[in-house]
Amino acid sequence: MMMQESANALSEVLLERLQDIHGAAEPGWWPPAPGWWLLAGIALAVLVYSLVLAARKLRVILRKRRLLRDLDALAEAFDPALQPADYLAALNRFFRAVALRAFPRADCARLQGEAWVAFIRERLPSADAAGLEALQTGPYRPHPEFDAARLRTQARQWVAAHG
Repeated sequence: MMMQESANALSEVLLERLQDIHGAAEPGWWPPAPGWWLLAGIALAVLVYSLVLAARKLRVILRKRRLLRDLDALAEAFDPALQPADYLAALNRFFRAVALRAFPRADCARLQGEAWVAFIRERLPSADAAGLEALQTGPYRPHPEFDAARLRTQARQWVAAHG
C-alpha cells in the first residue's frame, strides 16, 4: 500500500503541474512566409523590367530631340537659298546618318541616287516623291531647285519614324 500511496502522491504532483490547454504563440513578422518572398521577387522583377523599358523609351526620346536639334542647326549653318547644294548635301548626310542608325543591316550606306531615294520612300510612305528627288541629284548640281520647307518636313518625319 505504501507503494500505491507514493504512486498516488506522485500522480497528484504531476497533475498539479499540468496546465490548461492554450493556443500557439502569434507568429512573428520576420521572416516572411515563402509566398511573400515569391511575391516580392515577382514585384521586383516587374519593377526592374518597367525601369528598363522606361530607360529605353527615354533614350529614344532624347535621341530624337538631339536629331531634331541637329536638323535645326543644319538649317542655320546652310541657307537653302544661298547655299542650296551645301544644304542638300548636309541634309542627305542627315538622312543617311538616321538610316544607318535605324537600319544597320540594310546596307544603305552605299546607296546613291535613285536607289537611295527609293530606300527612303519605302521606309517613309508619307514622303512625296517630288520633295525627295532633290536628294537624288541636287547635291551634284551647282544651283539645284527644291522646296526646302518640304524637305525639312520630310526630314522631321524621318526622325519621328526612325530616329
